[in-house]
Amino acid sequence: MACSHVENCELFVQFALNPALEVWKMHYCQGHFQECIRFKRSTAGKPVPLTLLPNGKLLQADGMAKTDVGAAAMFNSIVKHRTRMVSSLLRTGANVDERNMEGKTPLMAAAELGFEDIVAILIDHGADRDATDSYGETAYEFAARNGHESVCQMLRSDQAA
Repeated sequence: MACSHVENCELFVQFALNPALEVWKMHYCQGHFQECIRFKRSTAGKPVPLTLLPNGKLLQADGMAKTDVGAAAMFNSIVKHRTRMVSSLLRTGANVDERNMEGKTPLMAAAELGFEDIVAILIDHGADRDATDSYGETAYEFAARNGHESVCQMLRSDQAA
């Protein structure tokens, strides 16, 4: 039996390419998930830090700030259209207006991809709709350029409100 929380586990979204974490996934997620501290905290309704390992130890990413971990997890979740993961990250303290290397915010990424559900979540969490990336573009401009009229409408109606 596999863990019922594996699809929403922020740890593995962020570090999906780390071969060592594949071992953790096999042992805990696909095996003894009842022993996983992340699973226990989640089912108890407690916040689960992004870097908490299944055994209860905190992952120390040398040279990587906590905000880098959260930002990478957020953008990774958006690109994969993992709506529940985006909500979970925001609940556990991810910065709704964190920027990637191009100055793009999560709202811009979701608008560019046309993900209405994620755009709505980000707006509900106070995302800055007027923010511009390194090239001066807003979330509205990303959505418009890619033909996502419904997202444009969401951004327009929220700006007017």
